[in-house]
Amino acid sequence: MLDLIKRKPIYFLLSFYFLASLIILFTTNGTGENGSGDSILHYLYAKYAITNSSLFFNHWAKPFFVFLSFPFAQFGIVGMKFFNIIVSLFTLLFTYKTAVNLNYKNSILGAIILLCTPLFFVLTFSGLTEPLFALFTIISVYLFGNQKYILGAIILSFLPFVRSEGLIIIGVFVFYLLIKKQWKFIPLFTIGHLVYSIIGYFHYHDILWVFNKIPYAKLSSTYGNGELFHFVHQLFYVIGAPIYVLLIFGILKIVSSYFLEKKSFFSTTSILIFGGFLAFLIAHSLFWYLGIFNSMGLKRVLISVAPLIALIALNGFNLITEQFVLNNKILKLSIKFVLIGSILFFPFSGNKAAINWKNDFSLSASQNLANKSVSYLNTIKTPNTTFIFSNPYLSEQLNINYFDETIRRSLSNENLERIKPSDIIIWDSWFGVIENGISEEKIRTSFNLKEIKTFKIMVGSREVTYILFKKK
Repeated sequence: MLDLIKRKPIYFLLSFYFLASLIILFTTNGTGENGSGDSILHYLYAKYAITNSSLFFNHWAKPFFVFLSFPFAQFGIVGMKFFNIIVSLFTLLFTYKTAVNLNYKNSILGAIILLCTPLFFVLTFSGLTEPLFALFTIISVYLFGNQKYILGAIILSFLPFVRSEGLIIIGVFVFYLLIKKQWKFIPLFTIGHLVYSIIGYFHYHDILWVFNKIPYAKLSSTYGNGELFHFVHQLFYVIGAPIYVLLIFGILKIVSSYFLEKKSFFSTTSILIFGGFLAFLIAHSLFWYLGIFNSMGLKRVLISVAPLIALIALNGFNLITEQFVLNNKILKLSIKFVLIGSILFFPFSGNKAAINWKNDFSLSASQNLANKSVSYLNTIKTPNTTFIFSNPYLSEQLNINYFDETIRRSLSNENLERIKPSDIIIWDSWFGVIENGISEEKIRTSFNLKEIKTFKIMVGSREVTYILFKKK
């Protein structure tokens, strides 16, 4: 084993990552998303799919993600986070293998850059879909770089069932095959849709459910819109300062190589790596700017193409250390030392874009407040109690099936109109307002409810509130 690590330093890196991840997994209790709910909700879909087969065909949950993760989710949120640890382990490996395959110098640094991408590391300890999307993407780049188009296309065909943006990445790969005059492999990209259309037909009785049930297929967004360059700015807070600088140099190297080195514009690096990243960034920028496809402008989506970012940044590192400094070995080593040191140190720097080692791996203030409300609920609930709420974290803490409407129903106008005396309503200031459109004033005045207890906390300038109600 030690001899293997000496010959292949990637295995030392992977071993270090795996051991460090296990320590964090069993010594922290965060959900990797600052309590926004998506991480827990993806976990709940995977957990309860084993008893509710319809959850395997839910577009929001992402069917292929649920299929791969549901065995791990049976062991709780820890199992779900372990699933993403394994996913990220292979993402690091294939980022390195892709760099080697493309003859990049300092290939091991591609994996190191990815590992030191702050948000990539944080999202490992979540139930989110971005890590799996990143893995599928980099595996496909690796396979296409080795001209294994059949396997690469088949794997990539399931990417839209991991995250909907898979269609963007597939478009880039289709363009690549067109340029390479490998048209015969393009139909393989339909396999994922064909498989799920057929299997899901027996649930929905609609062969086109893979299109008709997409929740984002609308030219509007519940969450509004924002600046065109929002994601360009947010990218800094995703990857951190040193990698951001190297990314800029990497883009310069790739673009300049067409003119200075007469390299082909249609290489794997140009289309699949740079083109994939650029297409993804532009698409999300437009979605948020135009307020379409229910975009929330969340910076975490960029982790979906984190391996591509790492490989572009590696190009930037090589431009600085291998081309700017050609003859002075001492200067070259000094620059390498500074750059690598910066990459390794930055996640611990305390910068706003670095990892917040206390908050990022702990329960959020909202989740801690939810725990207090659950502790109180456990003292007043009865065997006949049905809970009315939408915050998925409450379901896990109450240990009830989020999808069983005899136990839990969503916080909607319809459900509030037909509550029973034994029901307990849990309104909170995020899901109640943002997700359900029910303000505190409305729930207090419109549904003939009486307040049982209120829990409040200030998080910065924002008040987080949980209010428990019953029927008068």
